Amino acid sequence: MKKSVIALLATATLLGGCAQPINYGGGLHGIESAVTNFGASDLEKLSSSMIDKMLASAAIRSITASGEPIVVVDSIKNQTRSHVDTNALTAMISERLQDSGKFRFVDPARVKAVRKQLHFSQDDRFVNQSTAIQFGNMVGAQYMLYGHVSTVMKSTSNGKQAYYKMTMRLMDLKSGTIEWSGQDQIVQAAATNSAAW
Repeated sequence: MKKSVIALLATATLLGGCAQPINYGGGLHGIESAVTNFGASDLEKLSSSMIDKMLASAAIRSITASGEPIVVVDSIKNQTRSHVDTNALTAMISERLQDSGKFRFVDPARVKAVRKQLHFSQDDRFVNQSTAIQFGNMVGAQYMLYGHVSTVMKSTSNGKQAYYKMTMRLMDLKSGTIEWSGQDQIVQAAATNSAAW
């Protein structure tokens, strides 16, 4: 009996050491242990859901009613503590938009050249409207689609569950106004494969 108790305690200690705490920004979220895998299926689900919502919005229908505006898709930023292939995520979003036939796109070589001219790396984000507008004018875009992925915690019947949350915005590069914004979130696939809004 004594040996069984010792064995159970040892196992619990080992398992407890395997779960790495993730800080979700304090407040009610606190520090939680969560699975940190974000795979291709998660990327596809989240990007598809976001673009579907965007294209179905009244704002986008209005913008694209009289033509195909030129858009530049900025790299999606990773604000989680997980590895997220933001290049693949950005590419999926661009591809979904292209497939919709609603927008035209700036040549990637032109985007790269202007980024270099402004001393921006691929990972740099446009921290203010004036910088974004300057960039848009230089590449010949009318709109910029940008966003980030973060992590949120939700209470469920089984306790806490980690979700990936994507936030995106479409900025008018002449006025600096946000023409559309949206959010979506997906439960981490390692825990369950259901999605939630």
